[in-house]
Amino acid sequence: MKAKELHQQLTKALTSIYDGNEAQSIAYIWLEERLQLDKVNILLDQKEIDVKATTYESDLERLLDHEPIQYIIGEGDFYGRKFLLNKDTLIPRSETEELVWHILQNHKEGLLIDIGTGSGCIPISLALESNLQTIGLDINKNALEKAKKNAEKLGASTRFFHKNILEENLDDLDQPDIIVSNPPYVTEAEKAIMNENVVRYEPDLALYVSDDNPLIFYRRIADLAQKRLKKNGWLYFEINEQFGKETEQLLLERGFTKTEIIKDFQGKDRIVKGMI
Repeated sequence: MKAKELHQQLTKALTSIYDGNEAQSIAYIWLEERLQLDKVNILLDQKEIDVKATTYESDLERLLDHEPIQYIIGEGDFYGRKFLLNKDTLIPRSETEELVWHILQNHKEGLLIDIGTGSGCIPISLALESNLQTIGLDINKNALEKAKKNAEKLGASTRFFHKNILEENLDDLDQPDIIVSNPPYVTEAEKAIMNENVVRYEPDLALYVSDDNPLIFYRRIADLAQKRLKKNGWLYFEINEQFGKETEQLLLERGFTKTEIIKDFQGKDRIVKGMI
C-alpha cells in the first residue's frame, strides 16, 4: 500500500468518531511519527508500505477507542517543539501557545514561575524563546518527571519543584518577576459535554474544578502572587471563557493594576493579566 492510500484509509476509519478535518490531521500525525513521512512524502511517495510491519492495527484500535494520538505516540507539538507526554500531563493546546506568545511580547528577562506546569511546555518554551529564568511547579510527581525530561531533551535550564499550591506558599523560592498559571478550570457541569477523548484519557487532576467553587485556584494563586511577586511584577492566567470578568475582579480586589482580559483566536475570553 502506498503512503497516500494508507493516509486515506486511516482518515476514513477515523471519521467514525472525528470530523473529517480532525481525522485527516490525526492520520497525518500518525504517518509522520510512525513512518517518518511528511505531507509531501505522503502525497508523492510511491514506495510500497508493509502495513503489517507497522503498529497500524494496534494504534488504530486505540484511536477508535478515543485515545488521543498524542498519548499513543508519546508526544505533542507546542510552540514549534515536540514535548514528551504521558497520562499525567495535559495535551498542549493552541490557546496556551497564545498565552506564551503574549508573555513574550512583554517580557524578555527576569524570573518566571509557572504554577501547574504539567509537561513543562510553558516555562520551557519561555526559557528557550527569551532570557527568562523559569521554574515549574506541580502537585503531580509523574508529570514533573516528564517535564524534567522535556527540559533535558530540549536544552532548557528550567527548574521544577513538587508543590501543592493550595496548601503551600512560594516563600522557599526566589522572588519572581512573573507568575503564570493555566490551572484546572473546567467545571464538572462542562464535563458532560466534552469530547470522549478528553474525558476518558486526560488527567482529571489537571482539568476539573467543582461547580460551586470554579475559581478556587485563581483565588489562591492571586493571593500568593500579591504577596510574593516583585514590585511591578505580573500575573498571567489562562482562564475558562465563562469567568473572564470574575477572574479580573479577583485581581482588582487584591490591588493589581493594568488588568486586561485577552481573547483567543476564536474570540473567547482566554487570558487575564495584571500588575501588582
